[in-house]
Amino acid sequence: MTTTVTGNSRSAGTEYRFSLERLEELNRSPIPLLLARLNTACPSFGRTPSQIADPSDLVKEIRSHCAGDTEFIQSAMPLQEIVFRTLLLRGEEPMPLSELHAELTDKWSTPIRPITLTVGGLARVLDNDVFYGFAAIPVEEPEPEEVPDTVLMLSAPGTDEDEQLSRIIEALAADDDEDEDLFGEDDLDDDDDLFEDDGDDLD
Repeated sequence: MTTTVTGNSRSAGTEYRFSLERLEELNRSPIPLLLARLNTACPSFGRTPSQIADPSDLVKEIRSHCAGDTEFIQSAMPLQEIVFRTLLLRGEEPMPLSELHAELTDKWSTPIRPITLTVGGLARVLDNDVFYGFAAIPVEEPEPEEVPDTVLMLSAPGTDEDEQLSRIIEALAADDDEDEDLFGEDDLDDDDDLFEDDGDDLD
């Protein structure tokens, strides 16, 4: 049987964990769910739900006593069950989606029962679950660094060094034109009129 799931609902950096709070949202009791996953090495093995006060104690027992049990996870188990038991062994520590995907496809996929789902497909399975209490922890995006106004001005289009130099040259050229106008031909002609011979004066 081949397990094939596609989709792309989460990024590979999203983390998942087993959540007692999520089970509460689903109106599911965590104690029977966890008691059924204990092995004989767990102190609470064989107890009834009424004898368990805190389900988090069962999570600790599973992490402490089932990690070395080679039968705790088997490749023939349903995909969600493998994920559930994998996350239980992590306790409160979340597991990145990419790492969880690698765990499934590299460690638990077999020629008899290959697991060929994508990272996005696995995310969709976990997000749509209403039985095991999987909870997604989105990765916080880093806040953008503030850029000084002076850097923004220098990096703005049309304000590079060559253009600034070109504008300076144009301004200097415009000043030169204005200076030439002060002593233009018209002005010189007017000055010449001041020293023009006047026949009337000679008389």
